[in-house]
Amino acid sequence: MNLNFNYSAALGSCLVIIIIFIDYLRKFNTDYFQRKLLIAAMCAVFLSVSFDLVRNILEGSNAAAGVIIFVMSLYLIASNFGFYLSAAFIDYFAHNNLDRTRKMLRVLFILLVIYSAIVILNLRYFYFFSVSAANNIIYGEFYTHQILFSFIPLLIIIIDIIRAPKQFKLTQGTMINICLLIIVLGAALGIIMGKSTIVWPCITAVFLFIYFSIIKSNLKVDVLTGIGNRYSFDEFIKRISRQNTKEDYSMAIIDIDHFTEINETLGNHEGDNALRDMAAIIKRTIRQSDIAARYEDDEFVLVTSTKDNIQRMIDRIEEALEKQNALRDRPYQLHISFGYDIFTTNSGHSIREFLNHIDRLMYKYKEARRKQIVTVITAKLNNAAE
Repeated sequence: MNLNFNYSAALGSCLVIIIIFIDYLRKFNTDYFQRKLLIAAMCAVFLSVSFDLVRNILEGSNAAAGVIIFVMSLYLIASNFGFYLSAAFIDYFAHNNLDRTRKMLRVLFILLVIYSAIVILNLRYFYFFSVSAANNIIYGEFYTHQILFSFIPLLIIIIDIIRAPKQFKLTQGTMINICLLIIVLGAALGIIMGKSTIVWPCITAVFLFIYFSIIKSNLKVDVLTGIGNRYSFDEFIKRISRQNTKEDYSMAIIDIDHFTEINETLGNHEGDNALRDMAAIIKRTIRQSDIAARYEDDEFVLVTSTKDNIQRMIDRIEEALEKQNALRDRPYQLHISFGYDIFTTNSGHSIREFLNHIDRLMYKYKEARRKQIVTVITAKLNNAAE
């Protein structure tokens, strides 16, 4: 086996993973689950590459056979952890469904524990591999089964991409498919040529692509609230403005009532809390296919398909606000005003004019009920002073 090739591939992969890891730790990311999952996957892959490199160095050397077997066992366990964690990350990346990915991780963890136990038993029974008198690894009759187990994550990723939301397929699907093809080719060449190291640059390339995708996604997230920002919404309306077909979208602009009073009476800190609370309620209320963004200051914009009643969505938001207000956790109560209508693409009407239209509807609604909304800010402060 060409050790120079193994050194270059393994060391190059390790270096790229280390750079991604260090830079990612410095980046802001409001999705902590995504952050932990990607870091765990990168650590597992880094250990896999490291053990694979050490194994190639030791194989055929004067090292004790037991050491080679031990390192090879660690490599098999670490590589499968890397593959399975990467599959779980792709699942979360494609579907953005926390409960779904957590359930998948439980199943994958059980499989990995069983697999690790089988690899440990190999230290005694040598059904996966053993070491010859010349300290070369001899693959056993069941080693192919181990390889097939390692390819299960590829099947999971393929299914994930097929079942991923339309929006994901449009924005990320093509590149994920290309990266997946690279991994499959790398794994196939590794099996044919007997060089497992070939697959690591391919997996590292996928991590690099995912990392750049995360950075791009984070540019579209409002740092304060964790919801989409104005840039992400502007990107969406530019896309639908170029559509050549007619398609209907329900859009709403939501404004927090008496937000200026919260800021001026209680300070910017409580104003920020109000924005975070509002964004959290919106995120819990909308579906994955819906679009929500902080439009400007205390205004938020929602977009959904017309087959779903946007009024029902707003009703759910108001119900959630009522529940939060009843808890009295904040020194204020949150109320909203809103305006909404249906926008049809390729209808000759400007999207900007439409947004101004629903913004006027929102302010008209706000003015009509301004005197009806009595905030509890002043009352609570007065009670506290007494």
